[in-house]
Amino acid sequence: MKIFLTGASGFVGRHLAEMLINRGHTVTAAVRSGSDTSRIPAGCRIVSMDLSSPESIFPHLTGTEVIFHVAGAVKARSGEEFDTVNAGLTAALVHAAKSACPDALFILTSSQAAAGPGGNGPRSSYGRSKLLAEQVVTGFPRYIIVRSPAALGPDDKETKSFYTWAKRGITVTLGNSDIRFCIISISDLTNFMAGLVNMPGAEGLILQPSHPELVTWKQMHKALEKAANRKILRIPVPSCVVYTAGFLGEVAASFTGFLPLLDREKALDITSSGWQCRQDKVEQITGWKPELSLEETIAEALK
Repeated sequence: MKIFLTGASGFVGRHLAEMLINRGHTVTAAVRSGSDTSRIPAGCRIVSMDLSSPESIFPHLTGTEVIFHVAGAVKARSGEEFDTVNAGLTAALVHAAKSACPDALFILTSSQAAAGPGGNGPRSSYGRSKLLAEQVVTGFPRYIIVRSPAALGPDDKETKSFYTWAKRGITVTLGNSDIRFCIISISDLTNFMAGLVNMPGAEGLILQPSHPELVTWKQMHKALEKAANRKILRIPVPSCVVYTAGFLGEVAASFTGFLPLLDREKALDITSSGWQCRQDKVEQITGWKPELSLEETIAEALK
């Protein structure tokens, strides 16, 4: 199929691009002007455009059969900036697609943060901006929304230090011991997403693929030790300390101008309990289930 993909220079996007190319699809990778394209897989047709402008996007969508919108912001200076990037770019792409390829399938990569802990709605500006993007996409005739949990795998710069220190024999776990969360391997996530182009029964739905069970930090630690084939010292950081670190990150950012790796909202999401696993519904609707176990997912990322 002829596929239009945003976010191909990012972690999920480049793995998805490689998966789509390996399956024989023709992939146009849309990037902002000045973006680093060195990590976009060979075989993609790379085009530069203003992703906030429907007029700039429109000429590149002609004949497109599937749109994968993966690009987005995970760090921002304000809720308004999150909305501008995550919802605003989605709105521009939907507007352009309605004119250029109204029969295409629009697949949005959202986040479990849009559902929030307990499925009661987002608790962070990031989550609210992703929920707003989802609402925008429902205005397109054919769509699927993928609420991804934390995706783990090789070549993820955001978690590289976590695995680097684990190989040295030290790891830090965040929040209280009773916290359970969802994960998925990047290979399973992109395999699922690539398969959606041939799953008409998934259209109009919000799907959350993941490891079939919620995971604890203790389970993550055991999987790390097994993958590294060594004992690893686990340093638990209580939720109150994580939240304080988020506050200090915001203070530092106000002086340096750099986006904080951790702020109070992200700390709240990280330390929240009540996240829900929806893989059973994904399997019921699509027949798909992940191939990698938790241990295999960690081993793949650590390697």
